[in-house]
Amino acid sequence: MDRRSTSLLSMVSMAAAIIGVLAAVSSAQSFKPGSYVPDELLVRFAGAPDSFAAKRALRSAGGQTSEKLGNTEWHKIKLTPGVMVDAAIMELSRSGEIAAVQPNFYYRLLATPNDTQFTNSGLYGLTKISALAAWDLSTGSSAVVVADIDTGLRYTHEDIVSNAWINPGEIAGNGVDDDANGFIDDIYGADFYYNDSNPADEHGHGTHTAGTIGAVGNNLLGVVGVNWSVKIMAIKIYDNDGLGTTSAMLVNAYSYVKLMKDRGINIRVTNNSYGGCDEACGYDQATKDGIDALGNAGILNVFAAGNDNSNNDAVPSYPVSYTSPSILGVASSTNTDTRSGFSNYGLQTVDLAAPGSVIYSTTWTTNSSYGNMSGTSMATPHVAGAAALLSAYNPSLSVPSLKATLMNNVDVLAAWSTFVKTGGRLNVDRALRNQTVCNFTVGSGSMTVPTKGGIYTVNVTPGTNCDYTVKSNTPWIRVTSGTELSGNGSVTFRVRLNPSISRTGSISIGGQELTIVQKRN
Repeated sequence: MDRRSTSLLSMVSMAAAIIGVLAAVSSAQSFKPGSYVPDELLVRFAGAPDSFAAKRALRSAGGQTSEKLGNTEWHKIKLTPGVMVDAAIMELSRSGEIAAVQPNFYYRLLATPNDTQFTNSGLYGLTKISALAAWDLSTGSSAVVVADIDTGLRYTHEDIVSNAWINPGEIAGNGVDDDANGFIDDIYGADFYYNDSNPADEHGHGTHTAGTIGAVGNNLLGVVGVNWSVKIMAIKIYDNDGLGTTSAMLVNAYSYVKLMKDRGINIRVTNNSYGGCDEACGYDQATKDGIDALGNAGILNVFAAGNDNSNNDAVPSYPVSYTSPSILGVASSTNTDTRSGFSNYGLQTVDLAAPGSVIYSTTWTTNSSYGNMSGTSMATPHVAGAAALLSAYNPSLSVPSLKATLMNNVDVLAAWSTFVKTGGRLNVDRALRNQTVCNFTVGSGSMTVPTKGGIYTVNVTPGTNCDYTVKSNTPWIRVTSGTELSGNGSVTFRVRLNPSISRTGSISIGGQELTIVQKRN
C-alpha cells in the first residue's frame, strides 16, 4: 500500500472517529430529562476493563466504579457527584479504550390504574402533573397520613373507605377516650365546628378534596387520587353550608393534628382548601402560631391561594399569605395550563400552580357518587397529594426539603411567569426523581465572640427555596436579618456587651443550633 493510500485511510478513520464522537454527543444532548439515571453510564470496553488505560479513561470522565452486568461485555459506571451524563459521554467517546457508551435508561411499567373513571376528562390534572410516570416509582403508602382540614369526609365512600385514617388507639362506639387524648371515639378524626368526634361531611367540599389526595387506586371503582394508597385524617371545621369557621376552631384543629403527630401518627401533610375573608379578614396571630407549630412538628401545610382573581402580594389573603416557612401556596390552572380566571396569584406569596378547573372527584351524596368542582380548593389537594407521594417515596425528607423539592421541579411555563414564585405548575414525577435536600448546618456549629459584643453574620446555604425560621434562644442575642428566610443567604445577629467573664447561648437556624460563646480573647 502506498503512502497516499495510508494517509487516505488515516483521514477516513479520523473522520469516522470524529463522527462517532459527534453522534454520541448529539445523542446525549437530545435525551429527554428524566429518561435516564442521572449519575450512571453503561460502557463496553474495547479491551480489558481492568487495564490501567481503561481505568484512567474512566477517571478522566468522572467515573468512580465499574460493575459488570451479568455475562455481557457491558459495565455500569457510577459517576462522581456533579458530573453530568452528557459530559461524561463526550469524554469517554474520545477514548480508544471505550467501544460504546450510553446513558443508563429508565424502563417504566407505565402503571395505569383500572379505576373505571380514570379516563374521565375531569381527571386531566393527573396527566398534567405527570402522576402516571411518578406511579412507576411509588403509588403511595398507608404509612403516610394527610390531615384534610375541610368540611369533613364521607369516610364510607366506596373510593375513600380503604384510605380513611382510623385511630389505632381508639375503640369505636364504646364512649370511652381509649387513647387518653381528650377526644372520645375520635375514630376518623375530629369535628371542631360542632365540637364532637364525628367529622362526617355534610357539605361535599371535603370529600371532593380527599378524593384528589387519595381516592383508592386500582380498585375497579370510580376515580383515583394522586396517591393510590394513603391515609386521610378527617378534620372538620365547617357547617353544612361551608361557613362559620372561627380562629378558635382552627387553632383547636391545628392543635389536634399536632397532638396526634406528637403521639406517633405519621402526619406529613395538611391540606387546607380554604382562605379569604370568611376564614381570616386580617392577620391572625393565633392561627399563624398554630400553623408554625405544625411546621415545627414536621408537617408541611399546603394552602389554597384563594378564588378572588386577586394579587395576594398587594392584598393578602390569609392564611396562605402568612410567611410561615411550612406554608406552600397553590394557585389554580386549567386543562391548557393557563391561570383559572378565579385564581388568586402572587409572585412573592403564591408558590406554584396545580390543576383546579373542572376537577372530577368523589362527592358526599352517596357512597358511590362523583362530580366536578372548581377552585384553588381543587388545586391544593393535587399538591398535598404530591407531598404525600413524595413522603412515601422518601420518608426522610424534612418539611423544608418537601417544599423545596415540589417548588424546584415544576414545569416552568410562560403563562405562569408573572403569577407564581416558581413560574410553573406542579410536576410530581420530576419531584420524585430530583429531590432537594435542605441543609442548615452552619460551619462547625459554634462561634466565639468577644465580650464587647457586636453585629455578626453567618452564611447559610440550604439550597434554593429551602424556607426556614431563625430564632434566638438567648435574651442577649437578637436576630436582625429577619426570622423567616428562604434559600441561600446570610443570618445577621447582634450580641450584647458581656458584663461577665464568659457565657454561652444559641440561635436556631432551620432547626439546627448555632452555639454562641462570648468570652474574653
